[in-house]
Amino acid sequence: MRACLDWTERRPHLGGAAGAALCTHALTAGWLSRIGTTRAIAVTPVGRQAWHDQLGLPPADL
Repeated sequence: MRACLDWTERRPHLGGAAGAALCTHALTAGWLSRIGTTRAIAVTPVGRQAWHDQLGLPPADL
């Protein structure tokens, strides 16, 4: 697992195979949805609950 600095947002995010696998799973599970045709994503209501249940992340932080 490695950290990666996004060049457009200038914020760290999970990169590499772990980040790609987590993103793929979250999109497939409906936790995330794509915004238009860009690479931007949004956390869905189902995702907010799942991230809270699985990782303890407060929904307001998503």
